[in-house]
Amino acid sequence: MQEGHALWEVSLNSKSKYGILLFSSVLVIYAIIGGMLGRVSAQSGAYQQLSIFTDVLSHIKDDYVDEPSLKEALIGAVRGLIESVDPHGGYLTAKELAFYKDYNPQKTPGIGAIIIRRFGYPIIVSVIPGGPAAKAGLGTGDIIESIDNVTTREMNIVQLNAVLASPAGKPVKLSVIKRRRAEPEPVQLNREATPIPAVEAKIVESNVAYIHIPYLGAGKAQEAKKQIEGLLKKNVTGIVLDLRGTAGGDEQEAVQLANLFIDSGSLGYLQGQKFDKKTFTANPKDAVTKLPVVALINQGTAGAAEIIAGALVDNKRANLVGTKTFGAAAFQRVIPMDDGAALLLSVAKYYTPSGVEIQENGIKPTVEALQQSEELFNPDDDTEVVPPSKAPVVEEDRQLKKAIEVLKDPSKALKKAA
Repeated sequence: MQEGHALWEVSLNSKSKYGILLFSSVLVIYAIIGGMLGRVSAQSGAYQQLSIFTDVLSHIKDDYVDEPSLKEALIGAVRGLIESVDPHGGYLTAKELAFYKDYNPQKTPGIGAIIIRRFGYPIIVSVIPGGPAAKAGLGTGDIIESIDNVTTREMNIVQLNAVLASPAGKPVKLSVIKRRRAEPEPVQLNREATPIPAVEAKIVESNVAYIHIPYLGAGKAQEAKKQIEGLLKKNVTGIVLDLRGTAGGDEQEAVQLANLFIDSGSLGYLQGQKFDKKTFTANPKDAVTKLPVVALINQGTAGAAEIIAGALVDNKRANLVGTKTFGAAAFQRVIPMDDGAALLLSVAKYYTPSGVEIQENGIKPTVEALQQSEELFNPDDDTEVVPPSKAPVVEEDRQLKKAIEVLKDPSKALKKAA
């Protein structure tokens, strides 16, 4: 799309603009959905629904109190249609498309957080250790209500990341609704690239190997493999794989990491309405150990890490300790438009080997264990949490303790943690 073809080319007051966008979006959505529901009926039913939209659009043009920008209204309708069907998708201008192609979570400035849209607003899935969001105490389930006093309600994720990226090095003001809090809080952060921490590897009690992968970026599976092979030389008796707060990342990294523990069979698959099924199969040569494994998961576990958790539990290769994962695992594709713009659409979803749809369900633990300070992100629970009057003390890692228990005695996997 050319620069002169921007959405806000015609000047309207914000209330008028919002009315046009919302009204036209609803009408387009109604028309298209009406057409989809009427597939079994005569094709003219869909055309009738679309004629309602054109009729209403005509009335807006002729009867609305101000002279509207029909181009802006139509593009707003397209945005509304896409994002009502696919909250992870969006309509991208040529400038937004260029940003999307260049975007790299490990190099592009931002706030050091993995963010998705859910319930109409951007929600933090996890934060990268050492990044601005982590330093500010933001975490899973926090809603970004506005950025520099501009509401995020109508921003798709590409637009959101673009706003958080620029201008690099300059502070950004957020209004954040923290988990189960009633009122938004102002938070100021720096825009900066957040280096991905190295894979953490160590021996914990009873000769148990502990591996933590904070982000499944390029090369992390190979890095984890080297660390695991090093720990195996120390005669460890089992492995705890910590996937808590591991969100985003790359599907191939997930497949490679799961394959380190699984020597045969399916690791999951990818499938969509018009997307041929793609099955991920373990390569026996890539497996490095048959030692018992327990994986730690929580609501900050999303995307590639969920593929790993699903593969481990479905192959009966590991118990999962913690809380249910976030449930965000879709494959997106960019569909170019003639004017230089593009559609970003989810065209397939990831499934566990047994056929569980990760996107809608998340991955459930085999042993539920909750940290004392952990506030589960539950949209149906509107109980306000009163913040503590004193700074919290460093608490015991209950989930890690439970994982070691289960590793020593697998029969404990049949019992839920108190």
